[in-house]
Amino acid sequence: MMHKVVLMMSVVVLLAGCSAKGGTMAPVEDRTGRSNDNANYGNQVVDSTEPVSTVTKTRAYVAPPASAPVTAPQKPAPRQSSYKPAKTNSAVTSLVSIADAKIKGGEYNQAAASLERALRHDSKNADVWSKLAEVRLLQQDYAQAETTALKSNALSSGNKPLMSKNWRLISKSRRLRGDGVGADEAEVRAYQLSK
Repeated sequence: MMHKVVLMMSVVVLLAGCSAKGGTMAPVEDRTGRSNDNANYGNQVVDSTEPVSTVTKTRAYVAPPASAPVTAPQKPAPRQSSYKPAKTNSAVTSLVSIADAKIKGGEYNQAAASLERALRHDSKNADVWSKLAEVRLLQQDYAQAETTALKSNALSSGNKPLMSKNWRLISKSRRLRGDGVGADEAEVRAYQLSK
């Protein structure tokens, strides 16, 4: 009697698994001695004391293994930078604002002059050096754009976003001068700093 209950439970579990999504069909041996022709096979009670006269092969649905619920990947915590912005001088702030307006108007020479005056007030301001590098790139002075961006990196005190931006400027400058290999190297550095 116990064998009948176990076998019946196995069949019920197998049939219940057929409705799950993502399962596969796996071969299962039928050792009951009955044919596969019967449509109500899952409802039959099999006496395990009967001799097995034939072994037939059939396919049964096997449900996929249960897995943990899928969750969205967690964003890593932002890296802390050792960068501490310098105290901004009001004259520097004013001159950078003027330069931004001149850049929007396409007046790159006036923008560069304004940024150079800002650097006379604060020659160690990495952000102003970076902005000047952008202007040099717009002026198509690619060698000066690279030199100025490198100067900004030297003064950046580990500010990775600023250094990454400068390396992208260097990459553009090198590519426009025809130095594809150097441009690729600069782009790799920019990528590494942006992580």
